[in-house]
Amino acid sequence: MFRIVLMVTGFVALQGCAVRNGLPSAPTINAGRSWVDQPVLTAADSGPAKRADPAFIEERARQAYETGRWDVAEGYYLQLTRLKPKDAGAWFQLGNLYAGQGRLDSAERAYREALRRHDDPRTLHNLGLIQVKLGIGALREAQTRLPPTDAARRETRELLRTLLETALP
Repeated sequence: MFRIVLMVTGFVALQGCAVRNGLPSAPTINAGRSWVDQPVLTAADSGPAKRADPAFIEERARQAYETGRWDVAEGYYLQLTRLKPKDAGAWFQLGNLYAGQGRLDSAERAYREALRRHDDPRTLHNLGLIQVKLGIGALREAQTRLPPTDAARRETRELLRTLLETALP
């Protein structure tokens, strides 16, 4: 049990998502956007050929991501997932985007989609971090909702205390 707690707290302590080489890391804002398809190309984008060019879409997504235009980046990455359905990169970046915004359920789905396409340890790392954060959130909610006399509430409180104390330097 101690080894599991120690391992989980190591993940929580890191609280960072891995990035793929050459791709930006996750943003750190919190925007409650939903998992939706959005229009992604502007009038400034020229010609129908560019609109279907995955390299063009990927570059636009990267630029939007790096400049903090998260909704635009999300739309481009979603479009890229349709243009290159077997490629894991866009799903990985969506996971990072969602994780940085606190959209943990969406991040988990995106990382799982990336893993379905390519078994990558960085993606697995990020998925694990998201699952730890989701688990801690679920334990916190369970602790507040369980009756005060319930043994599960006491166990949950102790587990949370151990996790959070171990995660702090």
